[in-house]
Amino acid sequence: MNVSEAKQRILALREEILQRNHEYFVLNKPGVSEAVRDSLKQELIKLEEEFPDLITEDSPTQRVGSPLDGRLPKVAHITQKESLMDIFTPEGLLEWEDQMRRALDSADREFEYVVELKIDGLNITLIYERWGDDEYTFRRALTRGNGREGEDVTHAVKTIEAIPMKLRSSNLLKKVKTRFIEISGEVYMPKVSLAKLNKGLSDDDKFANPRNAAAGSVRQLDPAIADKRDLEIFCYALNSSLIEEANLKSQEQILETITDLGLPVNTEYHSNKGLSNAEKILSKWKEKRDSLPYEIDGVVLKVNDLKTQHDLGSTAKAPRWARAYKFEAEQGTTEILDIELQVGRTGAITPVALLTPVSLAGTTVTRATLHNEDEIHRLDVRIGDTVVVQKAGDIIPEVVQVLPKLRKKDSAEFNYPDKCPSCDKPLKRPEGEVVHRCTNSDCSAVRQERIEHVVSRYAFNMEGLGKETIDQLLEKGLVVDSADIFYLTEEDFSQLELFKEKKVENALASIDKARCVPLDRFIFALGIRHIGRETAEILARRLPWETEKLTVEERESASSQQSLFGGSDGKKAKTIEAVRLANFLKTLKSLAPEDLSAIEGIGGVVAESILEWVADPDHRSLIHKFENGGVVCLLPKGTTIKQIFTGKTFVITGTLPSLSREEVKSMIKDRGGKVSSSVSKQTDYVLVGEDAGSKADKAKELGVEMIEEEEFKGMLK
Repeated sequence: MNVSEAKQRILALREEILQRNHEYFVLNKPGVSEAVRDSLKQELIKLEEEFPDLITEDSPTQRVGSPLDGRLPKVAHITQKESLMDIFTPEGLLEWEDQMRRALDSADREFEYVVELKIDGLNITLIYERWGDDEYTFRRALTRGNGREGEDVTHAVKTIEAIPMKLRSSNLLKKVKTRFIEISGEVYMPKVSLAKLNKGLSDDDKFANPRNAAAGSVRQLDPAIADKRDLEIFCYALNSSLIEEANLKSQEQILETITDLGLPVNTEYHSNKGLSNAEKILSKWKEKRDSLPYEIDGVVLKVNDLKTQHDLGSTAKAPRWARAYKFEAEQGTTEILDIELQVGRTGAITPVALLTPVSLAGTTVTRATLHNEDEIHRLDVRIGDTVVVQKAGDIIPEVVQVLPKLRKKDSAEFNYPDKCPSCDKPLKRPEGEVVHRCTNSDCSAVRQERIEHVVSRYAFNMEGLGKETIDQLLEKGLVVDSADIFYLTEEDFSQLELFKEKKVENALASIDKARCVPLDRFIFALGIRHIGRETAEILARRLPWETEKLTVEERESASSQQSLFGGSDGKKAKTIEAVRLANFLKTLKSLAPEDLSAIEGIGGVVAESILEWVADPDHRSLIHKFENGGVVCLLPKGTTIKQIFTGKTFVITGTLPSLSREEVKSMIKDRGGKVSSSVSKQTDYVLVGEDAGSKADKAKELGVEMIEEEEFKGMLK
């Protein structure tokens, strides 16, 4: 990027950030998440670092805090307020520590840190004025504003019951002479209070998160409104003049002093030598954050020793001795480099955006789904656009928003192709569907995807048969469909690149092991439309499968799955109860639509899809081919257990004394029940453990029965 291009991009980013800040801080109606604002700001910081001559005083990177909204009186801070710099990776932490060592000219310096939770609220400074010999009275509350002056929100903050109108008398107050004591903290709204507040608001007026609800409440001109909104505060900082007079030596002493003065401090802080445990600490709180009554977005690390803090000092806007170590962002901004069409195993065509790399939820994302043509038109996505991408856990990354102000002037709308990118045959969009499909039943891309699906982790789980291997097998004509995998020989694999003796042996062993497959995995492997893993498990457990005793070999490498039929070559044989594929077909063909749709979790659409699939002669031939290749299916564990939880829905919250969540889920599903992630009126039981969070509160609110582990175990008996 040359200087001219950088200048144009920087100006566009500044305008976008200022607009988003106005929505977030002033209007309290964020148009994007905080992670997106962070992402935009990080891009601007990098560009300004690369082109320092383009930095101006009015850049969002050169200011602290939020803009003032013009309604409330502006008051100058007694001491200028700073803003913490953010870190998102362990590497960023180590770089920060190295910076501090260089600043102190001490390459082997070890630091002790205080780790505090980063409360997602609104920064507020409380000002107490000396009144008498050792009495300090509450005078004013200010927002951080631009760091030099903030909004006077005294009228609203006074309604927070946790804030004393006079500081608690102590020996410390008798010793100090400073006229003003400043105490900084974070005003927040508990999760329960936000839910209660939003319940009475229209969809347009609802607050997106507790931070915005707190900010909106504090900025109300009528203090009665703030009084009704259950605001709370955690405090964490004191003004330097008080620290010096009181001769405080550490950040821990500051927190203890604030408590002595009668203000609330978040007690989940602790000291930690070095940064070796920082990542574990962040992971711990990421797991526990849902059980907390308030929102957090990471932790704050501060050098504990106040003299070292003083020696390190601050930049123009941030302390060098503290950092906010934030949870991995689940949203971020990136640029679309191109849009390509991906062909799925059912012939469905999915548009995929190719992206400049962006780190989300702990992974580097370079591709994101655009779902379908309608979604492209709805978002008005164009190549070259700056977009918001979202990824949570194992969910496939997706484009969720376009930032049109950052759009290039010469951008053009994306024209959805009418032919398959693989076989060049026409695409068809069935009536009532949003997905285009390839009309060629022999499309090579469809065959490739089907075979990749069959060998994948949640289907037959064949190790060593990745995309490149399947590419070669198809190219050499060694496989045509997914069942052909079970007919491959040592000679076939020897024709492939990089397949030496040991690799051939491992591939054949993996195929051999997969011949005995759990029934739910086999159903999922078939790739029937509308049947995912959960639906496959329901079918495996609920349909009247005909089983028979079969003899299979046990191999040392077989783990939980059985392997090949027989008992020859000195291998130990074992008799198991299994479903032959001929009987598998027989069961499916015998079912009426109403039999299938009556099963909870199936319904009419899935039932129709199953019956259409089994009516196809090619599909029936494929099943016979699997059977001739030695494939049999094992019933899921627990299928013979009494279905005492049929029709019952459970929600699990908190940590149970002796059972893991996965164990409990299996116990419930084995007995015909369902496990949901959220509490509703349809929930039958909420299984409560230690540190139960908002789900327990929701259960109380809805009157859902709550049980503990011992009671649950009693139900099993």
